[in-house]
Amino acid sequence: MADSYDVIVVGAGPAGSTAALTLAQNGLSVALLERGAFPGCKNVFGGTIYSQPTAEIVPAFWNSAPLERPVVTEEFWFLHTDSVVRMGYANLRYSREPYNKFTVLRPNFDRWLAAQAASAGAVLRTQAHARDFIYDKGIFARGPIRGVRLDTGEVLRSDVVIIAEGVLPFLTAKAGLIKEPPPWHTYTLYVKEVLGLPSEKINDRFQLEDNEGAVIGMLGFPTATAIGKAGIWVNRETISIILGGYLNQLSERGLSPYYLLQRLKEHPLVRRLIEGAEVLEYQAHMIPKGGYSFLPKFYGDHVLVAGDAALMISGRRGTDLAMLSGKYAAETVVQAKAKGDFSARMLANYELKIKNTFFFEDIKADRETLRYYHQRSDADYLVASTLNELAREFFNIDLLSEREKAARLRDIIRAKQFPWKTIGDMWEFAKHWGPF
Repeated sequence: MADSYDVIVVGAGPAGSTAALTLAQNGLSVALLERGAFPGCKNVFGGTIYSQPTAEIVPAFWNSAPLERPVVTEEFWFLHTDSVVRMGYANLRYSREPYNKFTVLRPNFDRWLAAQAASAGAVLRTQAHARDFIYDKGIFARGPIRGVRLDTGEVLRSDVVIIAEGVLPFLTAKAGLIKEPPPWHTYTLYVKEVLGLPSEKINDRFQLEDNEGAVIGMLGFPTATAIGKAGIWVNRETISIILGGYLNQLSERGLSPYYLLQRLKEHPLVRRLIEGAEVLEYQAHMIPKGGYSFLPKFYGDHVLVAGDAALMISGRRGTDLAMLSGKYAAETVVQAKAKGDFSARMLANYELKIKNTFFFEDIKADRETLRYYHQRSDADYLVASTLNELAREFFNIDLLSEREKAARLRDIIRAKQFPWKTIGDMWEFAKHWGPF
C-alpha cells in the first residue's frame, strides 16, 4: 500500500468522503482515513438528507444509495404536558423524482458514500487515526504540512491534507486554523434511539404508504427548561427519535438527555406513535453550534478544513453543507494541483468559494444566535406553553361572548410576561428556530 498521495483526507464522514470522491474523479491519488471500524460508525444525526445538494455530489443518488423513505409530511409540534399545537405540510409529489429529502440511517449512508469514493479510486483506510501532522523541514522554523502520522506511528505523506475530522477539532487546532477549540457553551448534545416497528404499523400510525416518510420536530416539553429540540424520523421499519439541547444548559440544570428522552417517549401523544417498538440502538453526539463568531480559518499552507470541523452548520442543515464544503475543498485542491502550488495564497480560493455560497449567507446572518439563547433561555417553554394555553382557550366551548373570549386570550398573554417581551420572543423565535 502506498504511503504517499496527492491528498490525504482525514475523516470519512459526508465532508471527507465527498472530498475524496471529487479528488479521485479528477485523477488525483487520495487516501481517505476513517478512525472507526467503518465509515459512519461514530456518526449520528436525526436524520434526513436533502435531494438537491446530494445530487450535486452523486447525480440520481436515489437509484443506489441506502435510503429509507422520501419525506412527504413534515410537522412541527409545540408540545406541552398533555397537549400540542401542530404546524405542518404534506406534499405527495415529494414521493417521486426528483424528491425533496429522504430519511436515512447515517451508518448506512456514510458507508455508501465512502464506497463511492473508493470506487472512483480513493484508498479507504479504516481504523486509521491521524494523531498529528508531519512537516517539511524549514531553515529557521518548521515548514508546511506534508502529511499525517497515525496513532500506530505510521507516516503518510501528501501535498495537501483536508481535515474533515468532525466535531472535536484537534487537528484543526494543530494546523493553526483555530487558536483554541470553541467553548463548551457553543455545543449541543443529542441522544438518539432507533426503534424497531413493522412497516404496516408505522404506515398506519403516521398515515403513510410504503414509499412515504415523515418528520416531526418538537419544542417545549421535551427539553424542559433548556433550549433544545426533539424529533421523530420515520424510516422503513424503524423510527428514529432524538432529543438534545445546549451542553452548558443541560449541565447547569442537572438535566440528563437520556432521562429527557425517556420522558418524551412517555408523553401520551408520542407514546401512541411508538408503542410496542423495540429499542435497537442508542447513540449520542455533540454538534458544534458556535456559528459565524467561532469559524476557523478555512485554509493554510498545504491544508484545508471542511464539514463540522469548519462549523459548516446552519440551523437544521449540516450534512448537506458538509458535503458541499468537501466538494469545494476538493475542487480547490484540483486547481492547486494543476498549478503545482499548494500555498495558503492558492488555497485561499476555497474560502472564496465558501463565502459565495447560499449557506454562508445564512451562517453570517445567524451570528447573534448564541446571544439569543443566552438572553432568552426561557423562550422555548414560554412559546410552547403560551401557544397551548391560547389554543385550549380558543377551542374550548364555553358560555362566554366573543368579546369576553378575546379578553381572556389577552389575559393569558399578559400573565406570562409583558406583552412587548412576548412580541420580542416570537420575533426572535421566528428568526432563530427552523423545524427539522
